[in-house]
Parts: sequence; structure tokens; C-alpha cells
Amino acid sequence: MEAITFNLPQSLDISVVNDTQKMMLEQLHSIQEISQVNIDAGELSRIDTAGLQLLTALIIDINRQSIDFSWQNVNDELRECASRLGLNHLLKLN
Repeated sequence: MEAITFNLPQSLDISVVNDTQKMMLEQLHSIQEISQVNIDAGELSRIDTAGLQLLTALIIDINRQSIDFSWQNVNDELRECASRLGLNHLLKLN
């Protein structure tokens, strides 16, 4: 069983969400048995609804596969944007 960490880019918006999703899916599918997924938001300074949608879909998929999940270095930008859309609970940012 392995743990993987996704390091979010400085800006997770519609201009990079497709590339970021592709990278995340490649990592998820390249490992046979994943025990833990960590998302490091330490570099993140901007996120839009497309970025939040990507994170939401990722976390739903992780939960569906019964993989443990945790956040690292969550900042106010992510919390505030998720809160505005009512996603804090779903994204496990509470």
C-alpha cells in the first residue's frame, strides 16, 4: 500500500484544471494499491469554481474507493472559496 501526495499549483483555475486532472488521474491509476492520498495546498494562492469542482470530484472518487485522505497546508483562500460555494464539508475542510 502506498501514499501519494498531490501538490496543488499556485493557481488552480480553468486554464490549468484539465492538465492538473490528467496528472492526478495518471498518478492514481499508476499505483495498484493506494492507502492514503494527501493534497498539499501550500503553494495555492488562487482557485476558481473549476478548480473546486476538480477537487470535489477527486475527493468523491477517493471516498468511493475507501482511500484515506488528508489536507496539508490549507490556506484561507481555499477555505473561503469553498465556503462561498458550501463545499467545506464535502471537501473535508472543517
